[in-house]
Order: sequence, then structure tokens, then C-alpha cells
Amino acid sequence: MGHVVTKLEPGVVRIAHTRSGGEGSDEVVVAEFDAGGVLLSWPRALSFVDAFQLNDDGRQIPEPLILRDGNGWVTLTDGYTVGASASSLGHSLERLRYSRAIHTGAHGVDYAGVNGMTSEIDGLAKWAKRVPVTTQLTLGEEGRGIEGVSVVAKNLDSLPLGGPLDLRLETSYRHSPTPKGGVFTISTALLVRTRSSELESWQTHQQTHRMIQDLMCLVYGKPCGSRLISVMREDDQELPPTDERRHWRDAYQPSFGRAVDPDQQLTDDDRPLFFLDEANVDLVAKWLSEYSYWSRLTWIAMSALFHRTLPVESQLLQVAVALEALGYAIAEKANPAKRVSGTYETLLKNIFDFLGYEPGAVVGDGGSRDAWCKAFNEAYKGVKHADNDLTDGREAWTRAREGIVLIRCWFAAALGVSETLITRRLNEGRVGA
Repeated sequence: MGHVVTKLEPGVVRIAHTRSGGEGSDEVVVAEFDAGGVLLSWPRALSFVDAFQLNDDGRQIPEPLILRDGNGWVTLTDGYTVGASASSLGHSLERLRYSRAIHTGAHGVDYAGVNGMTSEIDGLAKWAKRVPVTTQLTLGEEGRGIEGVSVVAKNLDSLPLGGPLDLRLETSYRHSPTPKGGVFTISTALLVRTRSSELESWQTHQQTHRMIQDLMCLVYGKPCGSRLISVMREDDQELPPTDERRHWRDAYQPSFGRAVDPDQQLTDDDRPLFFLDEANVDLVAKWLSEYSYWSRLTWIAMSALFHRTLPVESQLLQVAVALEALGYAIAEKANPAKRVSGTYETLLKNIFDFLGYEPGAVVGDGGSRDAWCKAFNEAYKGVKHADNDLTDGREAWTRAREGIVLIRCWFAAALGVSETLITRRLNEGRVGA
């Protein structure tokens, strides 16, 4: 597939006509795309009393709101009012905020449910070892010198990872034949695509993409950004589909995945704890299917990576809560019919029992599971309970880091990665946390 530049991006301003919304249809509005979604400014010719009522908390705003301008249709969804100004001269300005925009609308489809969703996630191409560009050197006679270089961009077959929404990884590239400053470039991406035969809610598709973002954060031990690219509905095709090809719509939702500060972004030097071909692909699909068990703990744990400016005590709290959720989920999954019980330390020990070994990067050289669980619990109580001595800042940072490493080791084991490989990678360093 080609890599298409979306018309929906921060900084874009579109002056458009409304094509839905009842009494306000076919009016001119200004849509500004920003980090919060789309801010809509809607001039209204209303009496002072009618305009003042726009600020009523119970007012139902158009959902979805469909716009059209010279660049095409746009469907705005998931909106709320942010207030209106009223004038005794009969002019008012209402402001609405929508979190999502889809580059479509001619058929009036609301896009509350979709049949497909595509995103791009940092680090995924390196982890999956799927890049659609190859380079080959042409040597001179008898291997003397380099006569030329060939760069070939060709999409690879999609890689199925499974799960409830048939998640696949698909390569993409973009090339401009016109050089910039004498430099020819080819940009590549590995896209995450989910599909469902029946309409599924936007949130259901988004959850699976969030699991892949958490997966990348876990394998790198660093924040990995995620961006929504496009969505698809079977009932919003330009032509009746006759084969597997479908028309996908550019989509915009800044809150789709957690964003990464520029100074925290992955670099070429960052290495994952393990690669996809070192894991069991069937277990990857199984993990994707178990959102109800694992999403809570991964979301909480990875939030600690995205908020490095938080006090170390707060980071320790986040990691400790995530470890508690993990120990609970492990016990619950092992015996769904039995009520999970036990102390905090017992829940921590569940994680080590699942691993089957005690990582030196967690317990330290010569350390033990029981001693570490006790020390971690004491550090946790020191920042959680006011009647305990406050945990020293250095220890809080160390324990939070060890907790993240333990979660990453559990995750590797859950995907079938060997203890030997994980131990070697952690000893080598450069694998995050």
C-alpha cells in the first residue's frame, strides 16, 4: 500500500459548510485541528435569548457533525460544547470540541462503529524486523571499489498476529521522485491494522491498538508513541466491494494513543528486550485476546515511563499498583472460580512463580524473591502511608526501576521468550529501564 499524507493534522484550519445538525445545517463554520482534537467555531444568527441558551448544560450538540469544503467531507464525532458568546445585536459564536475527525461524510455514516482501524507505533518495525526497503551494493570487477548502489522499496506480505480483531502488521513506504537539497528519500512505516466482519465500537478497535502500544513500551522499556492513521467501514465504500480491497478513510484523534515528548523518543540505538521472532507468535495472539486480564496493569505501569518528571515517590506508587494488578491477574487467570486472596507480598510472589526464576536485575546478585518482595513492600508502604517513614528517594527510584524490569520479564515469559535470552539482554544493557 502507498503511504498517504493525511489532510487531517495539527495546525490545519478548514472553513466549511455544515451538512448535518438539524436546525443548523448548511451554515459556515471554522474547524481548527489541534492537540485536543478539533475546535469548531460556529457563528450563529440568533436572538440574545436563543444564543444564551446555547450554554445550557443539557443542550444536545450535533453528533456526528458532518462538514464539507473544497477538500471534501469531514465527519466529526465524540463532541461536547465549550460555551457560546451572545450579543444583543443578534450575532453569537458557539464553540464545540470534537475528539475525532474522519475524512469522509457523503453517506452520513456516524463512525461510532468501524470494521477496521490502522495505527502507527514507534519501534514496531525494528521489533518485528519488517522494513520494505533493501539496499544492494554493486562492486567493480574483481570486487574493486563500489560502482553503484541500488535501493529498492517493495511492500512485504502482511504479517498476521491474530487476536480478536485479526490484527496484522503491514508495511508502507513513501517516496518523492523530486530530491530535496539533492537528497532522495524513502520513508517507511509498519502499520498496525485490525479488521472485524461486523461493526465493532471505535473503543473496541482502539483497545487492541493500545495493547500493541503497551507491548512496544514493554519490550523497549521506554515510551513509544502511537498515532491513528485511518479507519474503514464496509457501508461507506465509494464503490460496492468486489474483492478484499477496501477504501480506508484518513482519521485524526490526538488522544488515540499516548504521545511522547521529543526528548524521550526512541533512537536507532535503542534495542528491544526481545524481538518478535524470538517470541511465540501464538502466545502474542493469546495475549492480545486477554485484554480484560492484562490491560489494567500495562496501562498503569507504562504510564510511569511517560511521566518521568513525576517525583520518584509517585513513580514507585504507579509501579507498585501495577505489580499488585499483575499478581492478582495471574492468580485470577490460573483459577477463575476461586476468589483471589493474600497479602501484597503474596501477590508479588505470584509473579516470580509465573516466571519460574528470580532475575538478578530485579533481586540483585545473591538476592532472593522473598527478601525482595519484603523490601519492595516496605518501600511501597513508605510512600503510601503517612504513618510510615518516608522512603528514601534513591531507594524509591531503584525499587520503581526494579518493578518495571520484573513486569517486563513477566511479559517476555508470557510470550514464550527464554530465561537465558532475557538474562543475557538485561546483562548487556541498552534495553531500557
